[in-house]
Amino acid sequence: MHVDSIGIFANPNNEVALDAVDAVRHAAAECSISCYIDKSFLDMEQFRGLDTTETNTPDIMVALGGDGTILRAANYAAGKGVPVLGINFGRIGFLSEINVESFPMALDAIREDRFILDSSMMLSCRINDGEPIYCLNEAVLYRKNFSGVISINVNINGADAGSVSCDGLIVSTPTGATGYSISAGGPIIAPGLDAEIITPICPHTLSFRPIVTPPDSVICLSMQQEGFLAMDGIDTERVQPGDVVSITRSSRILNFIRLGERNLFHLIRSKLS
Repeated sequence: MHVDSIGIFANPNNEVALDAVDAVRHAAAECSISCYIDKSFLDMEQFRGLDTTETNTPDIMVALGGDGTILRAANYAAGKGVPVLGINFGRIGFLSEINVESFPMALDAIREDRFILDSSMMLSCRINDGEPIYCLNEAVLYRKNFSGVISINVNINGADAGSVSCDGLIVSTPTGATGYSISAGGPIIAPGLDAEIITPICPHTLSFRPIVTPPDSVICLSMQQEGFLAMDGIDTERVQPGDVVSITRSSRILNFIRLGERNLFHLIRSKLS
């Protein structure tokens, strides 16, 4: 892959990750590769005056941090059609590929086409006729208050799938199936299978179980209480009684750079045991 430039994204509040940004920039400079930083860095003395990803589109995006940081980089990368290489500085790091010490070798492998693009579907979420908001992992509809439960109505492709009294409801992608969904009792989705997964959070019934639907399904959710819709834990929108939340597959995809085959089941055992 021809790489003239890389974009760098990290959590400005993670000092360890910020220190690693300099290591990434140094490795890129040795290969005569330009670096563009996320605009959130510009308030920091060491990054002032550098070009940003807001005005420049890199060939690849390098995200340094945990899965949350990678999720924040995902929308930019997917919107620009730029693949992402994750460098783990978080606790679990399901989405990451390498540690920062391996970055120079990873950069060589990418330039020599010794990598795999792992395509991940994304979701498009709307409230009524509002603008779509995209997410890589999951959309979560949940109650406004900590006390009490909510009743969420579920409709799949125009068919009434029932109502569930619960603390909330997760609609996830296969990528997100190893996150919040699996913690709520959702299924593991085998690699290579695209789907939308509906998982209730603490349901007050045994009759509503997690549902796996085809990837292009239109899932409509509504409730009679006030609540919130959170997408990847980043974007949060208020949901009023009677609003319809529509969730379906997005035309956007996110390509992760993988330097070898990944055994999802081993990752789950090693990171969640």
